[in-house]
This record gives sequence, structure tokens and C-alpha cells, in this order.
Amino acid sequence: MLCWILISLFVGFLNAQENPMVIYAQIGGTVTLPRVKVEENENNVYVNWYRGSENTPTIMKNPQSGIQRAKDVKTHANLLPDFSLQISPVQHSDYEIWRCEQHVLRTTSEKTYKLYNVTIPKVPAVMAGDSLSLECKADSSPVKPTVTWIPPQNSDCDPRQYNTKTLPSFPISYASVKCHSGVWTCKLEYDGRETEAKTTVFIIELSPFPDTIFTSSSSSTVDIPCSLSSNIPWSVLKEFGLRGGNWSFTPLSYPNSTQSLLELSMDPVVSWSIPQGADNKVKAEKRELKDQDLSIRNLPVSENVRGVYTCDLIFNTKKLSRKVTVEVLKISSSGGSRVYDGQSVNLTCTLGHQHSSDLEVKWSCSSCSFISSLKPPHPSSLSIPEVKLKDSGKLTCELWKNGKKLTSAVLSLRIVKAPVDIWLCVAISGGVVGFILLLVIVIICIRRHRQMMMYRRRKTKFCCCNNPQQNQKGFYKTSSRQL
Repeated sequence: MLCWILISLFVGFLNAQENPMVIYAQIGGTVTLPRVKVEENENNVYVNWYRGSENTPTIMKNPQSGIQRAKDVKTHANLLPDFSLQISPVQHSDYEIWRCEQHVLRTTSEKTYKLYNVTIPKVPAVMAGDSLSLECKADSSPVKPTVTWIPPQNSDCDPRQYNTKTLPSFPISYASVKCHSGVWTCKLEYDGRETEAKTTVFIIELSPFPDTIFTSSSSSTVDIPCSLSSNIPWSVLKEFGLRGGNWSFTPLSYPNSTQSLLELSMDPVVSWSIPQGADNKVKAEKRELKDQDLSIRNLPVSENVRGVYTCDLIFNTKKLSRKVTVEVLKISSSGGSRVYDGQSVNLTCTLGHQHSSDLEVKWSCSSCSFISSLKPPHPSSLSIPEVKLKDSGKLTCELWKNGKKLTSAVLSLRIVKAPVDIWLCVAISGGVVGFILLLVIVIICIRRHRQMMMYRRRKTKFCCCNNPQQNQKGFYKTSSRQL
């Protein structure tokens, strides 16, 4: 019996003299100290974990009472189902020697571990296109780890270009959101074990969006997009030097006139504010920005919103800017939406200006007879000499580009019969006009007749006189001079 006790003590002494197992861990991360299995029946094993030179176990496993923590010992360590020790989150005070002491009957075994720090210095946010350098720092230890850099999971670049990197420092000459924005991992490999350290890289850039947004007068509102390409906290942007931002608007009809729509306020919270004299159409956009979405939301659609919208973010050393043009498609009718049967109508589908040659207009109407006779390509203007009652219905004008529909506008065309009172007024008016013309003609004829009669009376006159030389009486023709 004494011999077995001496042997067990000697084995324990040898184990204690072994070099501690090297374990790397990152501050704030999670690390597991593996327990060495000593026998098949684990229910009879006593497991005690000690921190440094402490004599009181930090945490223990007792076959009778289960897992226990030492009294008056604050710890963030826990036992896994196999009684390995898991520390989470790792703190500065954890970088020391840990001991795992196991007892099975009269047999005692001990294993020591030494935690070493591995870290990636905080990388400040960088502007897209600037240079970036990542560094993985590991404390000096008896082992020499190799380093492999793992790019973000959402990276669109080939990850194989990073797998061969075995240097602690990893320079990137041209930072891009597509390849470099996100969580980077520095993987250390040593003595058959692995440890990972992580850091988040923020690349500042505005998301790309279409150069032109097509909407129509049939739509009630339109959104004008602008946002950051990655999920960057406002605190990071402020640290980088964000001073503000704005939205501005340049009408298509007045390219030399630019209006300020919104301004970015930084304090007390990041929010859009309305500058004095701004157009009323964006006043509904005064709101706090809790994410990276800088878009103008629910802008009422009208012909007045046609123009170029510019989104700017202003930093101490640089300005990010994106422009988008808003085009509004509209159908107009020369007779309005209500037209009388037999009336001529001109229909126009337009953006308010001559559209480019790659844009195509398509008219459609299930009830309109004049649409069925159209052959592609459809004109942007239609002239209908005479509309019929059966042409009533919804008239749709679609705008297409390269086989893709961009937007559509709808006009409800209503063809009605002309009311009876209108025709009655037309008939009465025509009768009155005819009567007046006839009366004028009669008056003119009477006046001309009177003038002719007066002229005849002045030309020939007769008189009665007595001749003393002749006792004959009668009428004689005389000249007007004698009279």
C-alpha cells in the first residue's frame, strides 16, 4: 500500500514538473482548456480546476454533489459536459497558469496550462480605395505559431488568395467593400491546436444604385435610395471625421437651379433636418436615422419631382456623393379623362422631354379599338380623329428598355354621349343666327329698292301750265332747268 502511494506521488510530481500546455486566446473571446481523460467510468472522477497559485479550486466536479464553485470566488469559467474548462469572455487576469487536478480513488493526476494573448489591434475605418493593414500579435511562448488570414464570409473575392498568408502583418493596398468589409479572422496553428482571433473592418462607401429611377403619375410616392455599403455604426463614422451630409435637388427643367432638401444633423442624435426655405415635398422626411439608410422615403410623385437628386456625406478630408435622376412618366389627353362620343382626341405619353432612342413606348387597352391597329414601335403621341363609346376603359402606357419594363402610367378614358340639352342649344343658336341673317338680308333689299325708286323720281318730272297765246289746256313735258 505504501508503495502505491509513493508511486502516485512521484507520478504527480513528474506531471507537475512538465511544461504547461500553451493555449492562445483573445481578450473577449472564448477558450477551452481540455481535460485529459483518465478512465472509462467518468462518474468516479473528482475534477478540480485551479487558477495560478491559488489553493482553493475555482470550480470543481464532485461525483456526489456535482459541479461546485468556490465560495467568495468570482469567476466566468464553466465546466463543459466532459469537464473541460471553458472561459468566456477571456479577461486580462486569465492570462496565467491553470491547473487541472483529477482524483480517481487513490490516483491523482495533474495537467497545467498557460494562457497567452493573441490580438488584432483595432483597425480604424478606412475609405474605399485607401490602403489597409491588418496585424496579428501573439505573445511570445515556447511554441511558434503560424498565421493564416481568413477574409469575411460575405467577401466576393477569391478566399484562396488569403490562405497562403503566413505573416502576422497583412497589408491591403486598395480596400473595397466587396472584398474587405466585415469580420477578419487570424488563425494561429501550433502543436496541433488552433486559436482564432477576430476583428471587424469597416470600409466607408455609399452603396451603388441605379443612375435613373423611373416612376409614373399613377404612383403615389417614390423612394430615392442612398445608404452606406456596409453596416457601420454612427460612432465609427464620427470617429473617422463625419461632419454632416445633405440632399439636394436640381430640376430637369432648370438645370442651373439647385435646391437644398435635407441636412444631416449629428447632435444630439443623427437625423435629417429641414433647412430653411426647403421644398415642402420632403418635410415628411424629418426623422432620426437609426441605421445606415439615408434614403428619401415616400416622396409624393408629381411632374415637379423630375430632376437630379444628390446625396452627400461630408468628412474632414473627403466627400462621398451619389446622384440619381428621377423620371416621371405621364399620360395626357387633349379632352381630359371624359370625352364625348365622336370627338377627336390627342393622347401623349411622355417624360416631359424627348426620351432617348433606347427607350420604347407600348400602348395597351383591352377595349380601345384604335390601339389594335397600332404596329410596333408605338409612337409616344396618338391622334384619334373620332372616339367611340366602346373605346372607354383603362389606357396604359408602358416604358421599356432592353426588354425590361421600367414603369407604366394609366389613364381611365371615359367616352360618353353628348347630352340632349347641348344639341338643343346648338339648334336654337343656329335658328337665331339664321333668322338674324335673313332679317339683315330683307332690310338690305328694302333699302336698295327705296334707293332705286328715289333715283327714278328725280330723273323725269311733269307740270301743268296756261299759255296765254293758246287757249288749250293740258300737261307738257319740261326740263328740269325750267323748273
